[in-house]
Amino acid sequence: MMKAALLTAPETIKIDEIDKPLLSPDEVLIQPDRFGICGTDVSFYLGHRLVPYPFVLGHEVTGHVKEMGNAVTGFSIGQRVIVEPNYPCGSCNLCLSGRGAVCAGKDSMGVNIAGCFSEYATAPAEYVWPVPDSVSEEDAATIEPLAVSMHGLLLSGAKDGDTVAVLGCGVVGLLLIHAATAMGIRAIAHDRIDAKMKMARDFGAFAAVDLEHARSLWEKENVTTLFECAGASSTLELALAEAPRGAKVILLGLSASPVSFIPMRLVREGINVYTSMIYDHPSDFARTIELVAEGKMHPGRVVTDTFSFDSIAQALTLAGTGKAGKIHIKM
Repeated sequence: MMKAALLTAPETIKIDEIDKPLLSPDEVLIQPDRFGICGTDVSFYLGHRLVPYPFVLGHEVTGHVKEMGNAVTGFSIGQRVIVEPNYPCGSCNLCLSGRGAVCAGKDSMGVNIAGCFSEYATAPAEYVWPVPDSVSEEDAATIEPLAVSMHGLLLSGAKDGDTVAVLGCGVVGLLLIHAATAMGIRAIAHDRIDAKMKMARDFGAFAAVDLEHARSLWEKENVTTLFECAGASSTLELALAEAPRGAKVILLGLSASPVSFIPMRLVREGINVYTSMIYDHPSDFARTIELVAEGKMHPGRVVTDTFSFDSIAQALTLAGTGKAGKIHIKM
């Protein structure tokens, strides 16, 4: 048996004993040390998305190897690891063409299979990554969302000396700014919450609150790429309406509301729109871990609050306000 945080209904978490997960031959059993709370966890907690109750949420985790399936090699008991928590099917046309991130048959930890908010969690060995002891626990537990931001940044093709604009300074937006500035890319940050703008400035961004004159600002600053990270129809409409001629618009936010735009403007002014969904396996995680291990990025800087495991309901409630940065749970 093991202790787990069970989502039993919207906004209802019960800490209870459940069966310890069975270990398949190709899986690793991990004993978590620290979890991160993601917007996906919040959407399930608030009831915006439904799961079969009771359900174990969570997919941002760092911990140690407790056991290994008999087909697993390359790990040792007690080794420090993190999980890449999305597992494409590997056999569909999308997977075979290198687009496993949008595989319709992928399993995702804490989404359609059991998550990691528990004393033990399993993951396929192919998606378990060693982390050097030199990487702090906060950084290790924040590598997964950093990989999401890194994927969008790399997709954009932005390079040293370019200027980009980031709309929405939640965790993904802040980590994108962190990655951009670490790579010599100038970032302009936009958000309505003062505390998040301060964090953006701390990461090296030029913070701009006024969006009424966004196009003139972006043109003046020679912005080549806009990153929509707020997941709001209003910011997406703004990006599509005001993007400078020839710019790219990268969508990382997950807005479910309809958006209005003028296709003719996009075509005539050469504005290209791209979507960025999680990350590519295995390249994005490998590169992100390397950059963190080298000390070039410290994603744990976005952590604003840390709760005990028994207080996970309070942590999810705070995350649901949208006012905090990254929230962690210490096991």
